[in-house]
Amino acid sequence: MVQGQRQGRVALCLLLACGSAPPAEHVGTRVGPALTAALGAFDEARAPIQCLGSGKLVDETLALSRNWKLSGTTATATGAGPFTIGLVADAGGAAAATLAALGRLQTQLGDADLIVALGGMGATQAELEATLGTLADRAKGPVIAIAGDLEPAPALTQAIATLRARKKVVLDGRLARTIELPGATIGTLPGSRSPARLVAGPDGCGYTAETISALFAELTARPGLRILATAEAPRSSVDGEAVGELAVTPGALNEIDLILHGPVTEAPSPARAGTRDGAAIALTPGTSDATTRLPDPARKPSAGLLTLDGASWKWKPLVDSP
Repeated sequence: MVQGQRQGRVALCLLLACGSAPPAEHVGTRVGPALTAALGAFDEARAPIQCLGSGKLVDETLALSRNWKLSGTTATATGAGPFTIGLVADAGGAAAATLAALGRLQTQLGDADLIVALGGMGATQAELEATLGTLADRAKGPVIAIAGDLEPAPALTQAIATLRARKKVVLDGRLARTIELPGATIGTLPGSRSPARLVAGPDGCGYTAETISALFAELTARPGLRILATAEAPRSSVDGEAVGELAVTPGALNEIDLILHGPVTEAPSPARAGTRDGAAIALTPGTSDATTRLPDPARKPSAGLLTLDGASWKWKPLVDSP
Protein backbone atom coordinates (compact mmCIF):
# COMPACT_ATOMS: atom_id res chain seq x y z
CA MET A 1 0.00 0.00 0.00
CA VAL A 2 2.78 2.43 0.91
CA GLN A 3 4.61 1.66 -2.33
CA GLY A 4 1.44 2.31 -4.36
CA GLN A 5 0.93 5.66 -2.60
CA ARG A 6 4.50 6.67 -3.38
CA GLN A 7 3.99 5.80 -7.05
CA GLY A 8 0.83 7.89 -7.02
CA ARG A 9 2.70 10.91 -5.60
CA VAL A 10 5.41 10.59 -8.25
CA ALA A 11 2.84 10.44 -11.04
CA LEU A 12 0.96 13.42 -9.61
CA CYS A 13 4.21 15.33 -9.38
CA LEU A 14 4.72 14.75 -13.11
CA LEU A 15 1.16 15.86 -13.76
CA LEU A 16 1.59 19.08 -11.79
CA ALA A 17 4.82 19.96 -13.60
CA CYS A 18 7.32 19.43 -10.82
CA GLY A 19 10.62 20.70 -12.23
CA SER A 20 10.85 22.23 -15.70
CA ALA A 21 7.71 22.45 -17.83
CA PRO A 22 7.50 20.40 -21.04
CA PRO A 23 7.10 22.08 -24.42
CA ALA A 24 3.48 23.08 -25.06
CA GLU A 25 3.05 20.72 -27.99
CA HIS A 26 3.83 17.72 -25.76
CA VAL A 27 1.64 18.56 -22.76
CA GLY A 28 -1.38 16.56 -23.92
CA THR A 29 0.63 13.46 -24.71
CA ARG A 30 2.37 13.53 -21.36
CA VAL A 31 -0.55 14.53 -19.11
CA GLY A 32 -2.72 11.60 -20.23
CA PRO A 33 -0.24 8.83 -19.30
CA ALA A 34 0.73 10.66 -16.10
CA LEU A 35 -2.91 10.95 -15.01
CA THR A 36 -3.55 7.30 -15.86
CA ALA A 37 -0.50 6.24 -13.85
CA ALA A 38 -1.53 8.41 -10.88
CA LEU A 39 -5.07 7.06 -10.79
CA GLY A 40 -3.83 3.51 -11.30
CA ALA A 41 -1.39 3.80 -8.42
CA PHE A 42 -4.13 5.21 -6.18
CA ASP A 43 -6.52 2.39 -7.12
CA GLU A 44 -3.81 -0.18 -6.45
CA ALA A 45 -3.09 1.39 -3.06
CA ARG A 46 -6.79 1.28 -2.12
CA ALA A 47 -7.67 -2.09 -3.70
CA PRO A 48 -9.01 -4.76 -1.33
CA ILE A 49 -6.94 -7.81 -0.52
CA GLN A 50 -7.67 -10.79 -2.76
CA CYS A 51 -9.40 -13.35 -0.55
CA LEU A 52 -8.12 -16.41 -2.35
CA GLY A 53 -4.39 -15.94 -2.65
CA SER A 54 -1.50 -18.28 -2.16
CA GLY A 55 -2.11 -19.04 1.52
CA LYS A 56 -2.57 -22.62 2.67
CA LEU A 57 -3.70 -24.44 5.78
CA VAL A 58 -1.18 -25.89 8.17
CA ASP A 59 -1.12 -29.63 7.56
CA GLU A 60 -2.68 -31.31 10.59
CA THR A 61 -5.24 -33.84 11.78
CA LEU A 62 -8.00 -32.73 14.14
CA ALA A 63 -9.63 -35.28 16.42
CA LEU A 64 -13.13 -33.88 16.99
CA SER A 65 -16.58 -35.49 16.66
CA ARG A 66 -15.12 -36.64 13.37
CA ASN A 67 -11.50 -36.71 12.35
CA TRP A 68 -10.52 -33.86 10.07
CA LYS A 69 -7.46 -33.75 7.84
CA LEU A 70 -6.16 -30.33 6.80
CA SER A 71 -3.82 -30.18 3.83
CA GLY A 72 -3.09 -27.42 1.33
CA THR A 73 -6.38 -25.63 0.74
CA THR A 74 -8.62 -28.60 1.64
CA ALA A 75 -10.29 -29.66 4.88
CA THR A 76 -11.56 -33.25 4.76
CA ALA A 77 -13.96 -34.86 7.26
CA THR A 78 -13.86 -38.62 7.67
CA GLY A 79 -16.67 -41.00 8.56
CA ALA A 80 -20.00 -41.93 7.03
CA GLY A 81 -23.68 -41.38 7.65
CA PRO A 82 -25.61 -38.08 8.06
CA PHE A 83 -23.50 -34.94 8.41
CA THR A 84 -24.80 -31.78 10.09
CA ILE A 85 -23.70 -28.20 9.40
CA GLY A 86 -24.61 -25.19 11.54
CA LEU A 87 -24.87 -21.87 9.70
CA VAL A 88 -24.53 -18.44 11.35
CA ALA A 89 -24.05 -14.96 9.88
CA ASP A 90 -24.23 -11.20 10.44
CA ALA A 91 -23.58 -10.76 14.14
CA GLY A 92 -22.61 -7.19 13.33
CA GLY A 93 -20.18 -7.04 16.26
CA ALA A 94 -19.75 -8.30 19.79
CA ALA A 95 -22.53 -6.53 21.71
CA ALA A 96 -23.38 -8.34 24.95
CA ALA A 97 -26.91 -9.18 23.75
CA THR A 98 -25.55 -10.60 20.50
CA LEU A 99 -22.95 -12.76 22.25
CA ALA A 100 -25.68 -14.11 24.52
CA ALA A 101 -27.85 -14.89 21.50
CA LEU A 102 -24.92 -16.59 19.75
CA GLY A 103 -24.41 -18.75 22.83
CA ARG A 104 -28.06 -19.85 22.82
CA LEU A 105 -28.02 -20.49 19.06
CA GLN A 106 -24.82 -22.50 19.43
CA THR A 107 -26.62 -24.68 21.97
CA GLN A 108 -29.46 -25.23 19.46
CA LEU A 109 -26.89 -26.39 16.91
CA GLY A 110 -26.27 -29.29 19.28
CA ASP A 111 -23.80 -31.82 17.93
CA ALA A 112 -23.25 -30.18 14.53
CA ASP A 113 -20.24 -31.71 12.80
CA LEU A 114 -19.28 -28.32 11.38
CA ILE A 115 -20.23 -24.67 11.94
CA VAL A 116 -19.81 -22.15 9.13
CA ALA A 117 -19.88 -18.40 9.83
CA LEU A 118 -20.98 -16.69 6.60
CA GLY A 119 -19.48 -13.24 7.20
CA GLY A 120 -20.49 -10.11 9.06
CA MET A 121 -19.22 -11.40 12.40
CA GLY A 122 -17.12 -8.40 13.46
CA ALA A 123 -15.16 -5.34 12.35
CA THR A 124 -12.18 -5.66 14.71
CA GLN A 125 -9.95 -8.40 16.03
CA ALA A 126 -11.58 -8.20 19.46
CA GLU A 127 -15.10 -8.50 17.98
CA LEU A 128 -14.10 -11.47 15.83
CA GLU A 129 -12.42 -13.23 18.73
CA ALA A 130 -15.60 -12.78 20.78
CA THR A 131 -18.16 -13.90 18.15
CA LEU A 132 -16.16 -16.74 16.61
CA GLY A 133 -14.96 -17.82 20.06
CA THR A 134 -18.55 -18.06 21.27
CA LEU A 135 -19.42 -20.32 18.34
CA ALA A 136 -16.35 -22.47 19.00
CA ASP A 137 -17.15 -22.94 22.69
CA ARG A 138 -18.47 -26.48 23.23
CA ALA A 139 -18.57 -27.05 19.44
CA LYS A 140 -18.21 -30.69 18.41
CA GLY A 141 -16.53 -29.80 15.12
CA PRO A 142 -14.53 -26.95 13.62
CA VAL A 143 -15.82 -23.43 12.96
CA ILE A 144 -14.96 -22.14 9.49
CA ALA A 145 -15.02 -18.34 9.25
CA ILE A 146 -15.80 -16.90 5.81
CA ALA A 147 -14.93 -13.22 5.52
CA GLY A 148 -17.78 -10.94 4.46
CA ASP A 149 -17.94 -7.21 3.78
CA LEU A 150 -17.41 -6.32 7.46
CA GLU A 151 -14.26 -8.29 8.30
CA PRO A 152 -10.84 -6.64 7.80
CA ALA A 153 -8.52 -9.36 6.53
CA PRO A 154 -5.65 -8.58 8.97
CA ALA A 155 -8.04 -8.57 11.96
CA LEU A 156 -9.57 -11.90 10.91
CA THR A 157 -6.13 -13.47 10.51
CA GLN A 158 -5.04 -12.34 13.98
CA ALA A 159 -8.34 -13.32 15.61
CA ILE A 160 -8.15 -16.86 14.23
CA ALA A 161 -4.50 -17.21 15.29
CA THR A 162 -5.40 -16.10 18.82
CA LEU A 163 -8.36 -18.49 19.03
CA ARG A 164 -6.27 -21.41 17.79
CA ALA A 165 -3.69 -20.59 20.47
CA ARG A 166 -6.56 -20.88 22.98
CA LYS A 167 -7.36 -24.38 21.64
CA LYS A 168 -10.52 -23.24 19.86
CA VAL A 169 -10.76 -24.89 16.44
CA VAL A 170 -11.53 -21.99 14.11
CA LEU A 171 -10.37 -22.22 10.49
CA ASP A 172 -10.00 -19.46 7.92
CA GLY A 173 -12.36 -19.82 4.95
CA ARG A 174 -9.85 -17.93 2.80
CA LEU A 175 -7.46 -20.86 3.28
CA ALA A 176 -9.92 -23.76 3.53
CA ARG A 177 -11.25 -23.26 0.00
CA THR A 178 -12.53 -26.81 -0.40
CA ILE A 179 -14.37 -28.70 2.35
CA GLU A 180 -14.76 -32.39 1.56
CA LEU A 181 -17.56 -34.11 3.49
CA PRO A 182 -19.13 -37.58 3.29
CA GLY A 183 -21.18 -37.34 0.09
CA ALA A 184 -20.68 -33.59 -0.45
CA THR A 185 -18.19 -30.85 -1.33
CA ILE A 186 -18.35 -27.24 -0.14
CA GLY A 187 -16.46 -24.53 -2.00
CA THR A 188 -15.89 -21.32 -0.02
CA LEU A 189 -16.13 -17.84 -1.55
CA PRO A 190 -15.12 -15.15 0.96
CA GLY A 191 -15.35 -11.40 0.50
CA SER A 192 -17.24 -9.20 -1.95
CA ARG A 193 -17.26 -8.91 -5.73
CA SER A 194 -17.47 -5.10 -5.48
CA PRO A 195 -14.92 -3.05 -3.47
CA ALA A 196 -17.64 -0.42 -2.98
CA ARG A 197 -19.59 -2.87 -0.79
CA LEU A 198 -16.69 -3.55 1.57
CA VAL A 199 -17.38 -1.92 4.92
CA ALA A 200 -13.78 -2.86 5.80
CA GLY A 201 -12.54 -0.79 2.85
CA PRO A 202 -9.09 -1.68 1.49
CA ASP A 203 -8.53 -4.00 4.47
CA GLY A 204 -11.45 -6.11 3.32
CA CYS A 205 -11.06 -8.89 0.79
CA GLY A 206 -12.59 -9.40 -2.62
CA TYR A 207 -12.86 -11.90 -5.43
CA THR A 208 -13.06 -11.67 -9.20
CA ALA A 209 -15.55 -12.98 -11.76
CA GLU A 210 -12.85 -15.41 -12.89
CA THR A 211 -12.58 -16.77 -9.34
CA ILE A 212 -16.26 -17.63 -9.03
CA SER A 213 -16.41 -18.99 -12.58
CA ALA A 214 -13.56 -21.41 -11.83
CA LEU A 215 -15.15 -22.39 -8.52
CA PHE A 216 -18.49 -23.16 -10.17
CA ALA A 217 -16.75 -25.30 -12.78
CA GLU A 218 -14.83 -27.20 -10.10
CA LEU A 219 -17.94 -27.84 -8.01
CA THR A 220 -20.00 -28.91 -11.02
CA ALA A 221 -17.53 -31.74 -11.71
CA ARG A 222 -17.66 -33.06 -8.13
CA PRO A 223 -19.59 -36.19 -7.10
CA GLY A 224 -22.27 -35.95 -4.43
CA LEU A 225 -23.91 -32.73 -3.26
CA ARG A 226 -22.26 -29.56 -4.56
CA ILE A 227 -22.43 -26.61 -2.18
CA LEU A 228 -21.21 -23.02 -2.35
CA ALA A 229 -20.67 -21.16 0.96
CA THR A 230 -20.44 -17.41 0.48
CA ALA A 231 -20.99 -14.19 2.38
CA GLU A 232 -22.75 -12.66 -0.63
CA ALA A 233 -26.20 -13.77 -1.72
CA PRO A 234 -26.99 -14.78 -5.30
CA ARG A 235 -29.21 -12.48 -7.35
CA SER A 236 -32.86 -12.44 -6.28
CA SER A 237 -35.73 -9.99 -5.80
CA VAL A 238 -36.97 -8.56 -2.48
CA ASP A 239 -40.09 -6.37 -2.60
CA GLY A 240 -39.56 -5.90 -6.32
CA GLU A 241 -35.94 -4.77 -5.90
CA ALA A 242 -32.99 -6.73 -7.28
CA VAL A 243 -30.64 -7.82 -4.50
CA GLY A 244 -27.60 -10.06 -4.31
CA GLU A 245 -24.61 -10.54 -6.57
CA LEU A 246 -25.22 -11.66 -10.13
CA ALA A 247 -21.79 -13.34 -10.32
CA VAL A 248 -22.79 -15.72 -7.50
CA THR A 249 -25.71 -17.00 -9.58
CA PRO A 250 -24.64 -20.13 -11.51
CA GLY A 251 -24.84 -20.03 -15.29
CA ALA A 252 -26.40 -22.59 -17.64
CA LEU A 253 -23.22 -24.66 -17.79
CA ASN A 254 -22.90 -24.98 -14.01
CA GLU A 255 -24.76 -27.31 -11.67
CA ILE A 256 -24.74 -26.37 -8.00
CA ASP A 257 -27.18 -27.93 -5.55
CA LEU A 258 -27.03 -25.43 -2.68
CA ILE A 259 -25.82 -21.88 -2.10
CA LEU A 260 -25.33 -21.06 1.59
CA HIS A 261 -25.10 -17.30 1.98
CA GLY A 262 -25.25 -14.32 4.29
CA PRO A 263 -28.64 -12.60 4.65
CA VAL A 264 -30.22 -9.96 2.44
CA THR A 265 -33.16 -9.78 4.88
CA GLU A 266 -33.20 -10.47 8.62
CA ALA A 267 -35.10 -13.77 8.55
CA PRO A 268 -33.66 -17.24 7.90
CA SER A 269 -34.79 -19.33 4.95
CA PRO A 270 -37.86 -21.47 5.71
CA ALA A 271 -37.56 -25.23 6.22
CA ARG A 272 -37.18 -27.29 3.07
CA ALA A 273 -35.42 -30.34 1.65
CA GLY A 274 -33.95 -31.49 -1.64
CA THR A 275 -31.51 -33.70 -3.51
CA ARG A 276 -28.59 -33.49 -5.92
CA ASP A 277 -30.46 -31.82 -8.77
CA GLY A 278 -28.38 -28.78 -9.74
CA ALA A 279 -31.17 -26.40 -8.67
CA ALA A 280 -28.83 -23.99 -6.80
CA ILE A 281 -31.23 -23.58 -3.88
CA ALA A 282 -30.26 -20.50 -1.85
CA LEU A 283 -30.35 -20.87 1.95
CA THR A 284 -29.47 -18.27 4.57
CA PRO A 285 -29.37 -18.43 8.38
CA GLY A 286 -30.60 -14.83 8.60
CA THR A 287 -28.99 -12.45 11.06
CA SER A 288 -27.61 -13.37 14.50
CA ASP A 289 -27.46 -9.71 15.57
CA ALA A 290 -29.51 -9.08 18.72
CA THR A 291 -29.09 -5.29 18.76
CA THR A 292 -31.43 -2.64 17.37
CA ARG A 293 -29.12 -2.00 14.40
CA LEU A 294 -31.72 -3.51 12.05
CA PRO A 295 -35.15 -1.92 11.49
CA ASP A 296 -37.53 -4.78 12.39
CA PRO A 297 -38.10 -4.68 16.17
CA ALA A 298 -40.03 -7.96 16.12
CA ARG A 299 -37.24 -10.05 14.61
CA LYS A 300 -35.15 -12.49 16.65
CA PRO A 301 -31.57 -13.60 16.05
CA SER A 302 -31.42 -16.76 13.98
CA ALA A 303 -29.21 -19.50 12.57
CA GLY A 304 -29.76 -22.65 10.53
CA LEU A 305 -29.01 -26.35 10.53
CA LEU A 306 -28.31 -28.26 7.30
CA THR A 307 -28.30 -32.06 7.41
CA LEU A 308 -26.69 -33.99 4.55
CA ASP A 309 -27.52 -37.66 4.03
CA GLY A 310 -26.24 -39.27 0.87
CA ALA A 311 -27.63 -37.35 -2.11
CA SER A 312 -30.32 -35.67 0.04
CA TRP A 313 -30.32 -32.58 2.23
CA LYS A 314 -32.67 -31.05 4.81
CA TRP A 315 -32.72 -27.46 6.08
CA LYS A 316 -34.07 -26.30 9.44
CA PRO A 317 -34.13 -22.62 10.50
CA LEU A 318 -33.29 -21.90 14.15
CA VAL A 319 -34.66 -18.86 16.01
CA ASP A 320 -33.27 -17.60 19.31
CA SER A 321 -35.38 -18.29 22.39
CA PRO A 322 -34.09 -16.11 25.29
